Amino acid sequence: MNLLEIPMNDDGLITESISRLNKLYNGSLLYSIPSFHNPTGILMSKTKREELIRICKKERLPIIEDDAYGDLWLDKKKPNPLKAIDDQGLVLYLGSMSKTLGPGLRIGWIVGPEPVIHRLADIKMQMDYGASSISQFVVAEWLSSGLYEEHIQKVRNELKSRRDFTVQILNKYYKEFADWKIPQGGFYIWLHIKKQISMHKLFKHSLKENILINPGYIYDRNDQHHLRLSYSYASLEQLEKGLMRLSQLIASATIKVK
Repeated sequence: MNLLEIPMNDDGLITESISRLNKLYNGSLLYSIPSFHNPTGILMSKTKREELIRICKKERLPIIEDDAYGDLWLDKKKPNPLKAIDDQGLVLYLGSMSKTLGPGLRIGWIVGPEPVIHRLADIKMQMDYGASSISQFVVAEWLSSGLYEEHIQKVRNELKSRRDFTVQILNKYYKEFADWKIPQGGFYIWLHIKKQISMHKLFKHSLKENILINPGYIYDRNDQHHLRLSYSYASLEQLEKGLMRLSQLIASATIKVK
């Protein structure tokens, strides 16, 4: 695959750039995470989603909509998926249980035109003979019994509490040299470091302190100003201890750009 990035703002993809890039590079499809984008946490607005569908219809550009984080809204329900406003079979909609029920299940789904689904099912069968039957039965039982809705509400409550706790820590230790947007869902805060530092040095020094960070250059090789922070897994004690120490490392002179 030849991958080409599309610029984003606080509202999601900058849709005005799609037609130009498609003409320049003869794009085959567009991949997007409209809800709680990884790594930025951005939630695409309803207006932007409608504009994206309109442009991709005009360009005859299929869309892969990755909605792995879609059920993890924290403050209010997210806008409807792109697939819900697709009346031409343009969108292949992907969902997953790995982010909400259990990573080990490895169960996801796809919604799209029937011929495409048949073709993809054939390809998957050739690759791995299909997903675990036991895992599929587990997921089917959770969905049909109502257990999933009870579970996902508990997950949302826990994630919201963790997000708010993490934001409190950031307000306490990071205000002088960083800024961030409070995510409306998902697992991540996209932290923008305003001071000039070496992200490579920060990564190495953090690792020595048993702190594993995700620098922006993992996602964009030119990004030297962001960190992706996850509030979903570590204990609250680990979060506070790790973020406090990380703030000290960022503030120190040892990781400055020379």
